[in-house]
Amino acid sequence: MKDTAAAPSPADFVRAIAPITPETFFAEYFEKKHLVVRRQDPAYYADLLTVADIDRVLTQTMVGGDEMQLVKLGKALEADDYVMPSGFIDPVRVVRHFDEGSTMVLPGLQKRVPALAAYCRALETVFSCDLQTNIYFTPDNAQGFKTHYDSHDVIVLQVHGSKTWNIYESPLKLPLRSQAFKPEGFEAGALIDSFTLHAGDMAYVPRGVVHDARATDEISLHITTGLLAPRWIDLLVEAVSELALEDPAFRHSVPPGYANEGFERAEARTVFQNLLTRAMAGIDPDRTLDGFAHEYRRRRVPVVPGQLFQLFESEAIEPGTPVQRRPDLIYAIKVDGDEVALSVYGAEIVFPAHVEGALREALLLPDFVVGDLKADLDEAGQAVMMRRLVREGVFAIAG
Repeated sequence: MKDTAAAPSPADFVRAIAPITPETFFAEYFEKKHLVVRRQDPAYYADLLTVADIDRVLTQTMVGGDEMQLVKLGKALEADDYVMPSGFIDPVRVVRHFDEGSTMVLPGLQKRVPALAAYCRALETVFSCDLQTNIYFTPDNAQGFKTHYDSHDVIVLQVHGSKTWNIYESPLKLPLRSQAFKPEGFEAGALIDSFTLHAGDMAYVPRGVVHDARATDEISLHITTGLLAPRWIDLLVEAVSELALEDPAFRHSVPPGYANEGFERAEARTVFQNLLTRAMAGIDPDRTLDGFAHEYRRRRVPVVPGQLFQLFESEAIEPGTPVQRRPDLIYAIKVDGDEVALSVYGAEIVFPAHVEGALREALLLPDFVVGDLKADLDEAGQAVMMRRLVREGVFAIAG
């Protein structure tokens, strides 16, 4: 067997924020205030990303011009300064610009670095949202971006060198994406915190919190993961839109002439308020939540190292074969009549309904031996189920 299932993420969410627990994080920090964790352990995130990884990606993998940005003091360099006519970056020119004070910004590097991909998958299972991952590689004493805020929360892992961060009083709490930062005329509030992240340290910065960061007298490499979480307003808008497909009261036109001076609004206000009451009575929260969850699972791309070899060997699965669940699955199980469907990776895997107990039990176990499940499914049935789940990339043969 070659390249079987992916190992657990080298730095999942629990390890990324330790010694802070997830319970403390969500109760005291998430969407409330920034968090800094200092460790005095420079190698803490070394299994995620290194300067050597950056060099390998830059110099050996033909990075496209849309996969990198060079920034200096808040201003992006022109692509012609480092992108070749072929559309790929020129690593020699990129390195020269870095030496002259430009920060390399590498979005989506998890597509090229497996350990980063595993880390992102682990965060997805915690937050149930898309991620925007940027790698910032900054020369000593340089600053890529000026003081600003983001319209998404960020988790920062310092993997090499150090960077000094400043946190300022913020004018806007939890901005929407439509309230993204605009630099024109912006003035930061009073400085409320300043700290230096060293290799192995982490920080969490909620959206809307004004900040800036500058490398110290050593080069800095850090991972910034943006959490592109849906907001309640997104679900409310979607819920009303869904209701309007069924209830014609929401589809009537706004009264003609409502924009004219002197328009009498009394009746319009009454209609508006009645529609809000009608929406409260007619909206099914579970349907909207189910829809958002389904859409998220549907677009989640499988990350299944060794799947080709798993396919080759899946027919050999029999009672006594050790198997392991792929890490960081996001799935749902639904029973419909005489069938049970597993929704995962944007697909539905359908089994006879009598498999439900064994399926649920298997998905709760990190690993087990085929035939050892306690649910009411015999050894032969367990082998058939696992052959299908291995072929679908949900489980892998262990060993």
